[in-house]
Amino acid sequence: MKVDTNSFEALSSRLREMLKTEGYSETTMRDMKFILLSMSSYMESNGVKDYTPEIGEQFVSYCTNVMRICDSRIARAKNIVGKLNRLLQGLDGSAALLPDRTMKFQLPESLAKTLDDYLSYCADIGNRQTTIHAKQLVCGKFLQNLSHLECVEIRKITGQLVQSAFLAMGHARYWERISPFLRYLYENEILEWDYSVLIKSRRRSMPMPTVYSPEEIACVENAFDLSTPNGIRNHAITLVMTRYGIRACDVAALTFDDIDFKNNRIYFTQQKTDEPWECILFPKIKAALQNYLENVRPNLKKYPNIFIKLAPPYAPINSLAINTMIFEHFSRTEVENAGRKRGSRALRSSIASNMVNDGVSTEIVRKVLGHGTKHALKHYARIDTESMRLCPIPVPEPSGIFADVLTGKGALTHV
Repeated sequence: MKVDTNSFEALSSRLREMLKTEGYSETTMRDMKFILLSMSSYMESNGVKDYTPEIGEQFVSYCTNVMRICDSRIARAKNIVGKLNRLLQGLDGSAALLPDRTMKFQLPESLAKTLDDYLSYCADIGNRQTTIHAKQLVCGKFLQNLSHLECVEIRKITGQLVQSAFLAMGHARYWERISPFLRYLYENEILEWDYSVLIKSRRRSMPMPTVYSPEEIACVENAFDLSTPNGIRNHAITLVMTRYGIRACDVAALTFDDIDFKNNRIYFTQQKTDEPWECILFPKIKAALQNYLENVRPNLKKYPNIFIKLAPPYAPINSLAINTMIFEHFSRTEVENAGRKRGSRALRSSIASNMVNDGVSTEIVRKVLGHGTKHALKHYARIDTESMRLCPIPVPEPSGIFADVLTGKGALTHV
């Protein structure tokens, strides 16, 4: 139920309803109620009935500079102001309770419209939402750099401005996003010249993937504190990743429909490739999932996702939270990780490389990882050092002119 008024009374009443529905603790509810009552008194003393974001900022400033309340209460006041602002924008439910992490760019009208048109075009040609989000970030930053160079209209772009704005981004790999954007502007006759040719692609280096041995992976799995709710949930998440090599985005998207506990099967559609993935539900993973679902996960039927936050406002966890958890967990283990990556991709590359090193068929490895083609396995096969030791051939002894060059014979003496 959206609030169709700016009345502070209506907004605060709706906010309290949502907090109660989401299961916030009594302590948090009491603290937030105190802040809302304080804000109501502040607005009444200033003769204001309708809430605005400016009023919210003034109230936080009043708490900080006049009332001089503790930092935790100031943080709570800022939190409530953010929720009220989102309610005022027409958002409701979790969208109003949780802040939007999407990066916003302050762009001149002409540049902002061009970016919106391009993103709509990308959606029309079938780009996934994650791809559109990446393009929004990179192209938005590129256009912001143009505006800093005093180019506020898209048709006034020049080759020099393109190169300057691109170089200011600091990462050569951004050509992958900027070049198609510039080509779109040319092909749609927004620009007279195809400036995409000015941004040259370069061959991306293929770094050696981080690999942890089976013994190190076991150490990571066994380092969770299974006496705590977070430890039980995170242990289940990690087992799914270390035993199956599933991407973090797919783990976050797992729903109750994806796991068949009765027939011991797990199957889902991969977020990145839209390809189906299926496997046996291993006993250890089944036990970890059941322990989490029966003893830890809040009984919230409105969320089909298996893994959710364990404190209000409840919501499904995302791949960023999973990557952060894995990264931080590594620091609590005895596994040596200096100079080695510690995210979910390291778990994925570890299971792939360990399978390759154990002589598992590349076709099986491909299916486990969910790759569309076998060519993706080249990245992991590069570190199959044990197999590569079988390939070297003896180096032949040098002979003839080549031997003379190596030994210095026949070298010309220059005076």
